[in-house]
Amino acid sequence: MLLAVLAAIACGVFLQQRTFNPAVLVASQTGDAVAESAARPQASASAEPLSLAGLAGLVPLSPAERFSPDNLYDKIDGKAELYLSAGFIEMRCQRLSLKAAPDPWLEWFVYDMGSLAGAFSVFSTQRRSEGQPLDFTTYGYRTRNGLYFVSGSNYVEALGSAADGPLMEAMLNLAQRSVADAGTATARLADLETFPAEDLVPASQTLQVADAFGFDQFTNVFTARYKIAGKEVTGFITACSDPAGARNLCQAYHSFLLANGGQAVSGPPEVGEQVTLMGGLELVFAEGKFVAGVHAANEASAAATLAQRLRNRLASTP
Repeated sequence: MLLAVLAAIACGVFLQQRTFNPAVLVASQTGDAVAESAARPQASASAEPLSLAGLAGLVPLSPAERFSPDNLYDKIDGKAELYLSAGFIEMRCQRLSLKAAPDPWLEWFVYDMGSLAGAFSVFSTQRRSEGQPLDFTTYGYRTRNGLYFVSGSNYVEALGSAADGPLMEAMLNLAQRSVADAGTATARLADLETFPAEDLVPASQTLQVADAFGFDQFTNVFTARYKIAGKEVTGFITACSDPAGARNLCQAYHSFLLANGGQAVSGPPEVGEQVTLMGGLELVFAEGKFVAGVHAANEASAAATLAQRLRNRLASTP
């Protein structure tokens, strides 16, 4: 009985991973949500200044603040774990307004994640579908009243109290200067280049640093979405230290799927082990030091096509 209960819980976690909506992890972009943020208890105003005042015609409305792993929950309650699991070091923030028009205001957040990978992880897993790419940095986008981008080891958010044209222009100028000053405009994660380019959905790559797909042995898993013959399918890749480790991890994930209600199905061996689970199809294989496959596919042909492309790509990757 106990084993049945544990299996049910694990399936629930897996289902939650399948239906995860990253937008729920970020602050709402409406003026009401930003106003709610303004009402939160703030950290002490002893943080080193962000040196934002005076740039792009902005003036401070509050002192700069600093939050550590110990008190990040005070600022972003309910979302801190995402940052902490990705290597969070500290977050500094400040509220500013336009000198010429003080009513609309913005809050600028700089999350030091310790590495480019950590910054990309929180950026990518919170990416909003309606975002428009920024043209001055590799990983960045804008929304109606917000900016989200990676600058080296920093993940940066800027949230405006309203979709005000001059305010957004100032935010964009500040972001562009920030990236230029840091010299990080063209920084890229080499791991993302491992994915085949054919049929790749633009800006769909993510990095899950821990417990990917509900499996506690899956760390630093990169994913990307594809649209193959009109069917959307998600591929994944993670690297191990050596081929033996990859084979062991592949088998462990396959066993995890079966232990949580999956049913093994037969198929071409070149596309890997296949398991149906909760109406979706899972494919997993080891190729060299990599473990890769397809997650929660709704169409078998598209899944097999992507798995074969991934294997071919990885076979020529050092």
